[in-house]
Amino acid sequence: MDNAWKKAFTKNRMNILKNLANPNSVADYLFSDGIFDKEMHALVDQEPETEKKTKLILNTLDRRGHRSVKSLYNAFNETGNDALADLLVDYARIIDKKENFNDPKAWPPEEAEQKEMENHDVFEIKDTKSPLMHDYNKEDVYRLHGEKRGKVFIINNTFSHREDQHRKGSNVDEKNVKDLFEQLHFDVVTKTDLPAEKMVRVLEEERDNIKNWKEIECVVLVIMSHGEGVYICGNDNKMIKLTDIIEVFDTEHCPGLDEKPRLVFVQACRKVNHSEKELSELCIKVEKQKLESKSGDHLDSAPFKDEKQSPVKHPSADFLVVYATPSGTLSYRNVFTGSWFLNAVVWTFKNHAKREELHHLLIRVNRLVAKGAGEVKYGPKLTVSEVKSNLRKRFYFFPGVYGDSPKLFKDKTPI
Repeated sequence: MDNAWKKAFTKNRMNILKNLANPNSVADYLFSDGIFDKEMHALVDQEPETEKKTKLILNTLDRRGHRSVKSLYNAFNETGNDALADLLVDYARIIDKKENFNDPKAWPPEEAEQKEMENHDVFEIKDTKSPLMHDYNKEDVYRLHGEKRGKVFIINNTFSHREDQHRKGSNVDEKNVKDLFEQLHFDVVTKTDLPAEKMVRVLEEERDNIKNWKEIECVVLVIMSHGEGVYICGNDNKMIKLTDIIEVFDTEHCPGLDEKPRLVFVQACRKVNHSEKELSELCIKVEKQKLESKSGDHLDSAPFKDEKQSPVKHPSADFLVVYATPSGTLSYRNVFTGSWFLNAVVWTFKNHAKREELHHLLIRVNRLVAKGAGEVKYGPKLTVSEVKSNLRKRFYFFPGVYGDSPKLFKDKTPI
């Protein structure tokens, strides 16, 4: 793969230098696609001469890895440089094909392909000079530098006590998601078959038991259950609003996560089968507890007004919520390989987290979910996952790397 993208730039360099008339537009696209960071973009913008701008673009791309060829090809197409795009099309196809070589032939995957995926670990960064490491200490990238990045909480309501509601295959999801995030350097806590109110209380207890918030760089919440619309079903068949669960970790209730990313993955149907009145009757109301200071010392003085007050932040800032399916539709689960959505997360993150930003990973997840095909008796199967992002920075897992001066984790298994 390295030879292909290097040849693309070497062979076509002079042609691009002579014929690219709008390098600023191309640089804008490369920045929006995450290939250029702010500094790279600014350098091109500040250079007054067109040919020198183009040289800067090509010299910078030469350090940005194989994905830069495909991004430049797309940039040419988007900015009216069709003839230059034609020069790179064959290379872009090679990169695209090799990038997706780990994708299964069908979705859900065949048993043999699934087992192969489950048996290999997350592909890790093996070289601190990897192109991804250019973004490791950037201010517009969330910090994930710890030997343990933070906590992952998995709630898996299996409904195994009811044959007609039993979520068969959810045990596959639970194991695979747990393995994935442990390999991505998180501590994982799993809770199974929780009543609706207990889903909130358990998370509050786990949150309140965290002793050192400086060591928590990120929190991930994975919810697996039945659902309707904005509601999640507890194992007692009572409903709770998803927002009531998520808010346990918002900045208002959990100051220790201020400005840190919180990722939420929801495997549940969102088709509404009850009236709003019926759902309201089924829904429990919970009073959420804030994480209070454990210090026993208090001031008896009048309230102090700080003239340099910190800016007010929205409590939902720095959240990303990914749903298995859009509002009003069904999600699908395979008895042998798990849910279409969470299995796609595991496949994608294992194979591509070492080289791509989170939003690019989720496009891949969506592509897999959309390939899904199942039994005809359940009706049309086409679905997609849905992303709601309030993240304010770029997010990389940086698997295999830790420390402010990046060090490589000791290899567990050769990949």
